[in-house]
Amino acid sequence: METPINNPWLPRLAKFCVFATLALILVGAIVTTSGSGMAIATAPHAPDGALNPAGWTSEFAKTVEHGHRLIAITLATLTAILCAWLWREWIGLVIAFAAIGLAGPLGHAIGLSGNALAHFRYWPAAAIFVIIAIVRARKCRRPITTNHWLVLVAFIAVCAQAVFGALRVSLETAGSITAATNFRTFHGVFAQAFLALMVVIAVRLCPTWSEICARPPNAKLSKFHRMAIAAQLLYFAQLACAAYLRHRDLGLLIPSWPSAQATGGLWPDAWAAGDGALRHQLMIHFLHTRILPILLTGHIIGMSIGIIKRAKSETFLTTPAKALLTMIVLQFILGVLVIWRGRQSHITNTHVIVGALICATIAMLAARTSRPSAQNVAA
Repeated sequence: METPINNPWLPRLAKFCVFATLALILVGAIVTTSGSGMAIATAPHAPDGALNPAGWTSEFAKTVEHGHRLIAITLATLTAILCAWLWREWIGLVIAFAAIGLAGPLGHAIGLSGNALAHFRYWPAAAIFVIIAIVRARKCRRPITTNHWLVLVAFIAVCAQAVFGALRVSLETAGSITAATNFRTFHGVFAQAFLALMVVIAVRLCPTWSEICARPPNAKLSKFHRMAIAAQLLYFAQLACAAYLRHRDLGLLIPSWPSAQATGGLWPDAWAAGDGALRHQLMIHFLHTRILPILLTGHIIGMSIGIIKRAKSETFLTTPAKALLTMIVLQFILGVLVIWRGRQSHITNTHVIVGALICATIAMLAARTSRPSAQNVAA
C-alpha cells in the first residue's frame, strides 16, 4: 500500500507547477498569436548575454516573449525544487546552482559569450543534478518509486523544452526557417505533454492517492481509465494537427465551417485540383476542423456522462467529468468561432488555453481511474 505524503507543501508545490505550466502555455499562445516569437532574436539569453534585455518592458512583443522566458525559467526552477524535495537531494541541487554560478567565469575564461555562455551555464548543471540524484539514492539505498522517476522525467522534460524553444529562435535567426518551424510545432505539442505529466504527478502526490490505491478492483473504473487514455491520444492527435497549421499560418486554409467552399460543399475543391503539398495541408486542416473534433467531442461526452452516471458517490471523478463535459462543448464552439471570426486573437488564445485545460483534466481522470500497484512512496 502506498503511504500518504506527510508534508502538505509537497503536493501544493506540484499543483503550483501545474498552474505555472498553464500560465506558460497561455503566454506562449499570446506570443504565437501576436507574432512575437522573434522579438528577441537570441535564446535563451539576450544578444548581449544578459538575462534581461534592455528595454524589454517598453515594447509589447518583447514583453510577452521575454515574459514567456521568465515564466519558463521559474517553472524549471520549481520543477527542480520539487524533484530535489521528493528525491531528498538538496545537496545535488545546491551543487547544480553552484555550477551555474561558476560556469559564468569559466565560460568567459575559455572565450564563450552570448548564447553559448547561457547554454554552458544551464545544461551541464542540469545533468549534474540528475546524476547526483540517482547515484546518491542508490548509494544510500533509498527506495526509488514511480513517483521519483516521474518527477525526474518532468525535470528532464522541462530542460528539454527549453532547448527546443532556444533552438527554434537560433535556427530562425540563422535562416533555417523550415527547421525552426518544425521545432515551433513540436515545442507547442511537447508543452501540453509536460502539462499532462505534471498533472499526473500532482494527483499521485495528493493525500487522496492512498485512498485510490486502497480501493478494490473495479471493472467500471478500468473501463473509464481506458477511455481516458483513448481521449488523451485523440486530444494529442488533434493538438498535433493544430500546431502544424498554427505555426505555418494555415489556420484558415479552409476558411468556412461546416461547408468547405463557397458553394456549400463539404469537400474543398482544391483537394482534387491542388498539388501534393496543398492536398497534404488540406488533409491536416480537414482532420483538425472536421473529423478529429467530432470524434474527440463525442468520445469525451460519452466518457463524462458515463462517469457522472456510474460513479455518483466518487466526487473526485464526477467533478472533473462535469468540468470536462462543459469544456469540450465550449472548445468545440470556440473552434468554430476561430474560423467564423477569422482567427481573432482573443478567441484563438482562449481556444488554446481551454484545450490545455481539457488536456489537464483528461490526465487527471486517467490518473484517478488507474489501478496502481502497491508500493511505498518516500514522503
